[in-house]
Amino acid sequence: MKRDSPFSSRRARDRDLARLAELLDRAAVAPALRARLESADPAVAELARAVDCHLDADLERDLERRRADERFREQLAALSHDIRTPLAGAQGYLQLAQRATDPERAARYLEGAEKRLAAMRVLVDDLFTYARAADPSWEPELVACDLADAAADALAARYGVFAVRGWEPDVRLGETAPVLAAPDGLARVIANLLENALVHGSGAPCVRVEGTTLTVENPVAPADAARLDPARLTERFYQGDPARNSGGTGLGLAVARALAVSMGGSLTVDVTAGERPSFSARLELRPAP
Repeated sequence: MKRDSPFSSRRARDRDLARLAELLDRAAVAPALRARLESADPAVAELARAVDCHLDADLERDLERRRADERFREQLAALSHDIRTPLAGAQGYLQLAQRATDPERAARYLEGAEKRLAAMRVLVDDLFTYARAADPSWEPELVACDLADAAADALAARYGVFAVRGWEPDVRLGETAPVLAAPDGLARVIANLLENALVHGSGAPCVRVEGTTLTVENPVAPADAARLDPARLTERFYQGDPARNSGGTGLGLAVARALAVSMGGSLTVDVTAGERPSFSARLELRPAP
């Protein structure tokens, strides 16, 4: 059997390396290209496989950047919409009030403008809270808090709203332990979860506290359960509705999650479809020492 000479082997290896270099140059312009180089030289073949792995990782990072950019553009568009809508409404009511000759009608127009500006204040407050909570350098002052008491206070503050709707929340407060939390932050998280139930729920929520965990579960309409993406529910401005007419800012769950994380805890959400579709949120905090 005729064997390749060392010279021919080196020449084949050099040819494979040149081909690999050419593919790398082309991949710089078209990241989807791969080397897929078959070489008789084990070292060159291993190098080609390593290059392919590197290109795959680069492509995945590029795709993730593109997805992040797309989400950011969507969020900017949503923010622009949510800012313009109440401002335009307030401006319209103020113009009507200026033209009104009937004092009672003018007062109604001014009341309409005030409601739109109040919605604007809620949005700005949510944005500020989210930006602060999502800042890695922000460290809230954590103290021992009673999770059951915080839940009871939040429910009591909304008793009137539940009563008007004829909803009686199912409240189950089990054995609890003090948790590490910022009192205002904890109150805001629970408030946002209950407000989410009021805005998007189709019935009274069930609120459970056990140990260092709080769970809020509420029924939702089948159509809502079908269109909601649980993986995106805690994203900024996500409402699961292109029309964006649900009445919320799309920041409530994002704020709640950011605050939970800033306190060393976690907030997970889920949507269950089927005969009894429901939304659930689970807040877990660290026990106080």
